[in-house]
Amino acid sequence: MDLKKITDGHYEALKRAGFRGYDVYDGLNSRIFRKTPCFGSKNMRIAWIQFFKRSPLNFRPVALVPRGSNAKGLALIIRGLLNRYRVGGNSRYMDEACGLADIIVSQRARDRDYFCVGYDFFWEARAFSVPEFTPNMIVSSFAGQAFLDLYESGNDGRWLEYALEIGYFIEKELKLRQSDKEVVFGYIPGEEAIVYNVNLLAAAFFSRLYVHSNERKHREYAEGAADFTVNAQREDGAWPYGEEQYHRWIDNFHTGFNLVSLDAVRVNLSSDRWDDSIERGLTFHMRSHFLEDMTPKYYDTGLYPVDIHNFAQGIDTFLTFGDFERARKLLERSIDMMWDENKHYFYYQKKRWYKNRINYMRWSQAWMFYALTRFELHGESRRTRS
Repeated sequence: MDLKKITDGHYEALKRAGFRGYDVYDGLNSRIFRKTPCFGSKNMRIAWIQFFKRSPLNFRPVALVPRGSNAKGLALIIRGLLNRYRVGGNSRYMDEACGLADIIVSQRARDRDYFCVGYDFFWEARAFSVPEFTPNMIVSSFAGQAFLDLYESGNDGRWLEYALEIGYFIEKELKLRQSDKEVVFGYIPGEEAIVYNVNLLAAAFFSRLYVHSNERKHREYAEGAADFTVNAQREDGAWPYGEEQYHRWIDNFHTGFNLVSLDAVRVNLSSDRWDDSIERGLTFHMRSHFLEDMTPKYYDTGLYPVDIHNFAQGIDTFLTFGDFERARKLLERSIDMMWDENKHYFYYQKKRWYKNRINYMRWSQAWMFYALTRFELHGESRRTRS
C-alpha cells in the first residue's frame, strides 16, 4: 500500500472538484422536488431523502440537485490539510486550509451576532425538520475544532475568536438542562431530542476551549456533558444513539465518535475519572463492530451496509487510542474494498449483493481524507520517536 500516492491522488481529486460535491442527505435541494406539492409533506420529504440515500444510482443530476459546499466536510478537509502541513511543513496546505475556512465563515448564520453554522441542505428526520444553513451542534463544533487547529498551527487570533463564539452559541441556544453534576446539550435550537454523540461533541469542544480560555464554565460544561453521557452508558459499554425509543440502535461510527470525544475531554482536562467508561466502551466497540479481518459492521447486530464512514471513524478511533496495527489493517481493508484507483475516490457503501459507488464529498471523501492524513501524521510521529 503506497499511502502517500493514494493520499496525493485523493487530495488532487478533491481539488479538481473544488471541494464541492453531493451529500447523502441533500435530496431536498432538488429544484424539481421543491416545486411540487410533495415538498410540503413531512412524510414525503423523508421518503424523498431516503430514496436518494438508498439508491445505488445517482439521480441528483436529473432531479437538479446542485453540488454543495458543506461546512462540516470543509472542516474535516481543513483538519486533514493541517495534518499534512504538520508532516512536511508545506505552506500550501496552510494556505488552502485558510481559504476553506473562509468559505465556512461565509456560510455563518446571518441572524446571530455570534458565529454558528449548519448544513447546506434542507434535511428531514423523525425528530426534527431543518431548513438549510440552520445552525446546529454537529457542524458548528466541527467548524470550531478546525478553527482551533488553525489557531494552534498559525496563531491567528481570529480563529480562536470564532471558536469562542461557537462556544457561546452552544451555551445560549443548545443547552437543554443543567444540574449541579450534569449538563445536556441539544442538536439544533428549539429541539429537545437528546443524542449522546451530540452531547459528547459539546463536551470535547468545551474541553478544548478550556485549554485556551481557562474559563471555569468551559470546564464545567465539558465535565457535566461527559458525566451525563457516561451515566447513560450501558453496563456492557455500549451507547444507543439517543434517548428516544426510536433512537435505541447501536451503530459503529457514533460509538467511535463517543469514544474519541470522551478521550479528548480526558486529555484536555487531565482527568482519569472517565477511564473505566472509555475502557468498557472500547472493549464493546472492538468486540461488536468489527469482523476478524477488520471489516467494519454497521450495527452491533449486523454487518451490512459496509459503510465508508465506519472505516474513516474507525481509523481515527484506533489511532486516538494508540492501536496503530488495527488502524493500519482497517485502512488497508478500506483500500481493498472501497477505493477507486482510477478516479481516486472512495465508494459510499457495500451491500450484500452490490456496491453503491456514488461519490459523496462530506460523508465519504472528507472523512477519508482526514483519516488518511491522520494515519500519515501518526506514522511520521512514530518514525520521529524511533
